[in-house]
Amino acid sequence: MSKRRRTKPRARPTPAATGSVPALASGTSPAATRSAPTPVSKKTPAALQEPEGAPTPLDPAQIRYLLGAVVAGVLDEHLATVSVAIAHRHQQLVRIEANRAAARIRLGDRVRINHAIRPLYLRGATGTVVDWIGQRAVVQLDRPAGRFSTGEIRCPPLGLDHLLRAEQLPCDNPPDPGSTEQ
Repeated sequence: MSKRRRTKPRARPTPAATGSVPALASGTSPAATRSAPTPVSKKTPAALQEPEGAPTPLDPAQIRYLLGAVVAGVLDEHLATVSVAIAHRHQQLVRIEANRAAARIRLGDRVRINHAIRPLYLRGATGTVVDWIGQRAVVQLDRPAGRFSTGEIRCPPLGLDHLLRAEQLPCDNPPDPGSTEQ
């Protein structure tokens, strides 16, 4: 047996998953116990799909009520559905932001590796986008680092900070606004 300790506790099976019924404490009725959460399906339920038109903004009082209901346990029977809806929306927002970041980056752009990239020694490294492979940009680093001896790495667009393009860099001798040179 390994002497290393687990970093995360193991998930314990729920009574619904094991098929056993939990033992009731004396003096409690079966109706007093909470029911097991409903199984989470991989498909997006119709209730979670975005309705037609723009969503209406919520009042801060409504948000406080909803959070209070979750904390108080009022929505325990629906926590699995709420959790799936939140995860689904979070995935959508990350996908949208990744698409926006990819749209801003073009071949030949100068980029900097940001905090979202591992290994850590790549953070802050600069390079030039030379290609796209799928949804990842191929970056030729200015200085090869670590195991990337060729200096070529593939990064997701959210892992890159866009630097100024060559045509956007200020030149040493800007034209005089009053001159008539052409």
